[in-house]
Amino acid sequence: MYVELKNINKTYGDYKASSDVNFGIEKGKLIGLLGPSGSGKTTILRMIAGLENPDSGEIIIDGEVVNNIPASKRGIGFVFQNYALFRYMTVFDNIAFGLKIQKKSKKYIRERVKELIKLIGLEGLDNRYPSQLSGGQRQRVAFARALAPNPHLLLLDEPFAAIDAKVRQELRSWLKEMIQKLGVTSIFVTHDQDEAIEVADEIIITNKGRIEQKGTPFEIYQKPETAFSATFFGKTSFLEDYTKFNTFERIEGAEKAIVRPEFVKIYKYGEKLKYKTSASIGKVVKTVFMGDRIEITVECNGSTLVATRGLDEPSVSVGEEVRVFLYKTIVTVGNKAHILDNLALTEVSMVI
Repeated sequence: MYVELKNINKTYGDYKASSDVNFGIEKGKLIGLLGPSGSGKTTILRMIAGLENPDSGEIIIDGEVVNNIPASKRGIGFVFQNYALFRYMTVFDNIAFGLKIQKKSKKYIRERVKELIKLIGLEGLDNRYPSQLSGGQRQRVAFARALAPNPHLLLLDEPFAAIDAKVRQELRSWLKEMIQKLGVTSIFVTHDQDEAIEVADEIIITNKGRIEQKGTPFEIYQKPETAFSATFFGKTSFLEDYTKFNTFERIEGAEKAIVRPEFVKIYKYGEKLKYKTSASIGKVVKTVFMGDRIEITVECNGSTLVATRGLDEPSVSVGEEVRVFLYKTIVTVGNKAHILDNLALTEVSMVI
């Protein structure tokens, strides 16, 4: 592993920011540290950077314990949430700042900065000041400044938080492409689930100072290991009693059952329905147009569920009685998550 955290603990007064944190990151990977506010993700990032010191445990980068190595000597590039650009420096001088600190030659600085300005797509803007740039352009400059000294590791703290939605979407794709092209090991902090899934090679979920789960975006989303991981993604609903829904395995000690919209299929009366004996009767209580789909809230078996229907499907109305088929649910026992597929999916389907 290129970056390793072993038994890391960090406390601020009575607040446990990191509790026995352990994980490893392979070289060249783009990692998303994902969690709600106060979950400890930024503390982890700052300890790796050397801006905070752990109370105990080891931080290892490229085989070397770096706990006692100052931030300036760790070979790390850091991109801050608010860009942290120097207001009275041009784009060129902002990017060149770290190289001047390293006392590189003027020729090397000029060539390296020109190379990076081309890389971030801001050619011709060398002499502009931060106030003359858009939010997306400023973030690209901050990215280039962090890359200028050729860091071994790049850390990004909520890199898209201060940017409007459309530009944020564009920068996500751009960042992923740049990291893949450069091959630099990178870790970014975010509380945005969609952002982590879209950008990261692997996601590390943090909660109350602990690591809940680590895996690829597919693994994290489709195979949650803990109750927190299961509820953190998607627009989840909770079943009052999942045994009221037909043909699911019974789990001893089950505490709650979690359902995401993609687990639910709504059928109008008259539509072809597979697995007839496993469907339940529900009532539509709310519909919302979401642009590319209709979001439907139904009451069924004492629970409220959210599902979606395509724009090309016949519409349903509030108050309408519908049939509801539940493909899957995630049942929790303590902090462990159990993924249950409807047993009817393995049986011969019935079509009416």
